Amino acid sequence: MSRDLPGLPGPRLEPSTAGFWLAAGEGRLVIQRCSSCGTHRHPPTEVCYECGSLDWAWDEQPGTGTIFSYTWTDQPVLPSLAGLGPYNISVIELDSTQGVVRLLSRVVDVERPQVRIGLPVVVDFDPVDDQVALPIFRPVEEALP
Repeated sequence: MSRDLPGLPGPRLEPSTAGFWLAAGEGRLVIQRCSSCGTHRHPPTEVCYECGSLDWAWDEQPGTGTIFSYTWTDQPVLPSLAGLGPYNISVIELDSTQGVVRLLSRVVDVERPQVRIGLPVVVDFDPVDDQVALPIFRPVEEALP
């Protein structure tokens, strides 16, 4: 884990999201799962959008997936991100969830021409502080040209 986003504000720890951010701070990817119907969901919510249940738990995931969509930004969304230069904003579809789960993140250690829809990726974590981290993704080595 390396902090390469200096100045990026950390997430707000709400009752329905704190477990996600704190687990990321421990180097684990967890996704909310309905205790009634088993559907995974992200972003986290208090109510299952499949069955309406209020019962849920965190389910640890292996963190593998593929790029579903992406774009590149040449202008930082915050002045504090100017040091990154151009970076991608990617939608990652996780492999091992019940129901489709997609996370908005970015893929690091990849050049612009290497990023493509369907590129296999694996989660890594960018610490915000000593408790919270942001999930980021790296390409699966064998998938790069």
